[in-house]
Amino acid sequence: MGEINLSIESIRKIIVFAAASYLSALIFDVMLLNGLLPTNTLLWGFLRMWSPTLSVILCLLIFKEGILKIRDFLKISAKLLRLYLLSPLIVYMALGIYILIAVSFGLFDFSAYVDLVARGLTETLKDSEADIAHLAQISAYAQIALAYVAAVTLNALFALGEEIGWRGYLYSLLGSKPTFKAALIIGALWGFWHTSSIILLGHNYQFNRLVGVPLFTALTVLFTYPQIIITYMAEGSVLPSSAFHGAINAIWGLTMIATRLPIEVGELILGLGLVGIIAWTTLNIMLHISVKKKSSLSELDKS
Repeated sequence: MGEINLSIESIRKIIVFAAASYLSALIFDVMLLNGLLPTNTLLWGFLRMWSPTLSVILCLLIFKEGILKIRDFLKISAKLLRLYLLSPLIVYMALGIYILIAVSFGLFDFSAYVDLVARGLTETLKDSEADIAHLAQISAYAQIALAYVAAVTLNALFALGEEIGWRGYLYSLLGSKPTFKAALIIGALWGFWHTSSIILLGHNYQFNRLVGVPLFTALTVLFTYPQIIITYMAEGSVLPSSAFHGAINAIWGLTMIATRLPIEVGELILGLGLVGIIAWTTLNIMLHISVKKKSSLSELDKS
């Protein structure tokens, strides 16, 4: 899994960072729950997703490292731009794996998503003579393609606030190596960071809140392994990982709505449940084999 040797100083920084991130997220969740934030959750989402960056700033001040250290996580170059644009495709690959598995068990039904789009269009175009069924089909496919645009634009901006914390500051404290152990620690801390939003607000798991915490934490661990590989390839820049994160937020919801299953069952079985975990585990294994093979070839080139 790879060894991680932490100094006492690094452990102190991790504890302060995690505590500050958890507390600030809880505050924003409680504010939304009590009507102190607009019911439109866009502001809540932005504040919550940027709370890890606020925690990084706090740590940099407490441990006198200088706020400008954040620039280390925001490097940009032509190489990084290519990686930024390509990283969301990994999420689409995971979606493809998910669909192959889910279809074989009758758990994925794209027509359910088309029907959902059609209902929305019917409301919008109720006085029109347009062919709603045809428009819904086109719109459904278009939205999947446009999810990529959202991933590398607005979604990436929101996700950047988390990435500076989890795949930036925390990853650097753990040695900046793409190991399973680093993925487990970062992914677990990141997953449990969602606990208050899941339990108090039903975020992602409206009906299965308590079970949702370990389910989502398993997923965040699986998300994290490709993310830290990307960050390693990006020489510590979290920008490509932000696009990856943005793609998850843009497209993975399809796994929950392209189905005829009741929501309460789907939360446990579909993309945020068992089949999602299987799909991402499969992708992680494929990535690990690819990385090991590339590493072996690099060693041969040096010999």
